[in-house]
Amino acid sequence: MIFELPAPESQDSESLVGCIEARRSVRAYTKTPLPIGVVSQLLWSAQGVTGPGQKRATPSAGGLYPLHLQIVVQRVSGLEPGTYEYMSDSHSLKLVGDRIPEGTMQEVGIGDQPWLKDAAIVIGVTAKLGDAVRHFQRQPPQGERGARYVYMETGALAQNVHLQSTALGVGCVLVAGFDDSRVKEALRLPADLEPTALLCIGQRRDV
Repeated sequence: MIFELPAPESQDSESLVGCIEARRSVRAYTKTPLPIGVVSQLLWSAQGVTGPGQKRATPSAGGLYPLHLQIVVQRVSGLEPGTYEYMSDSHSLKLVGDRIPEGTMQEVGIGDQPWLKDAAIVIGVTAKLGDAVRHFQRQPPQGERGARYVYMETGALAQNVHLQSTALGVGCVLVAGFDDSRVKEALRLPADLEPTALLCIGQRRDV
């Protein structure tokens, strides 16, 4: 099943300087669903097509674009809970799995990270790591350069989403402490995709 997302906004609502200054990791969320328009904007800021030749919002070494987004939807207006794949070329979501069992997302984290279960959505940033390693295998140090590029790209994507979240007034936190095998199972990842980061997003709760 394919779900077409609303077109992303192209006009700035907040200044970049203001978003950089105000950006904070937010780990406490309300139970209020995220509007589908907010989800659309966040995914576009992460991997949306921004120019000719399928250029995307996040830079990629060699234009390889090895990153892929798998989204666990828990509370989004107009969207059934479940696991979705973001399709950059059509700015749409593909349903790949039903609602995951309650508590599953918290179990993927290392240590106590309740924001994994409390978030309205969790964006799983994943990569075709093997493809990147092979593509850049001639660049020293052999076997490592491609992986370095992937994690640099993941960082750029995460910052885009953090700043876009700030502009939209929603909370976001980057999670890097997770069990890879559990994440692959929870996100229903194919064998050629490896998780590189999780982004928890929800309506901010004052604490």
